[in-house]
Amino acid sequence: MKTKYTRLILTVLLILIASALVGCGKKADGSGKKVIKIETNGRPAPFIETVENEADALYKTKDGVYLTGYDIAVLVELFKLPEFADYELDLAVSSNSLVDTQQGVIDATVNNWSYNKERAESFLFSFPYTKSRYTITSAKGTSINSFEELAESGLKIYGGAGGNTTNAIERWNDARKAGEKKIVLEYTSADITVQLQEAIEGKVALIHDQPVILKYKQAYPAQFENLNITVLSDEETATNITANNTSHILFGKTGSHAKEYQKLISEGIKTLYENGTLAELGKKWIADKLGDESVNVLPLASDLIYLN
Repeated sequence: MKTKYTRLILTVLLILIASALVGCGKKADGSGKKVIKIETNGRPAPFIETVENEADALYKTKDGVYLTGYDIAVLVELFKLPEFADYELDLAVSSNSLVDTQQGVIDATVNNWSYNKERAESFLFSFPYTKSRYTITSAKGTSINSFEELAESGLKIYGGAGGNTTNAIERWNDARKAGEKKIVLEYTSADITVQLQEAIEGKVALIHDQPVILKYKQAYPAQFENLNITVLSDEETATNITANNTSHILFGKTGSHAKEYQKLISEGIKTLYENGTLAELGKKWIADKLGDESVNVLPLASDLIYLN
């Protein structure tokens, strides 16, 4: 009985020790580093891409997914900084990254997320690492410069639930008065090739960040011979899409380390901005990849603030 009792005590102690290690965010393998769990949806390019070959990847997930792109490059450089010496990145791909972050299942999500009031209710935002311009793509010979013109055109817009521009259109439509035209919004998961063809046929218009639409132009040059890309003015973007046309890493407010990691990663982004790394990454992974030196995604110094 004494031997069994001793074994029971030892077992309980081992369980308590293991639980303590997990509870404080330490790895059970004894590395002593806190693991920061981040998820991404794995798109859109050139911000985030999945590739087939490890040689082309910047990061390999535990599930064997190879990731590359500007957002991934920023994360990789962050975890090289001295202030991240006690932390380890655990990045995964999931279509539920926003929900997982909101519920505190993971620590953060990176997916070129922009700020809006709805998200601010559930998430903390890091300092921005990207500043974007929005575009409207329509059939050749047309030019749509505003939401007002888009509504007047009667063209359909495809959107995804929870997307930046989808939320903006919903807000804009809700604010319309009786008798005023609304933007025709339809939720879809249709392949981009289908959407481009319908745009050529004058059925739909497409709204994207400038780097995203230029990436599609690279991939489908023949289709874009029959399309026109209009870059929205900063005023139009600020008025109808977002006053903060910047992208951030999001932390669920219910997360046990939300404020700690918001500060850690924000200060890391500021360091990358000040030492020139962020500008270099933007040129390499955005401008050079798109073959367009005019594309600049670097935030302004005045953008490096906490939005919440």
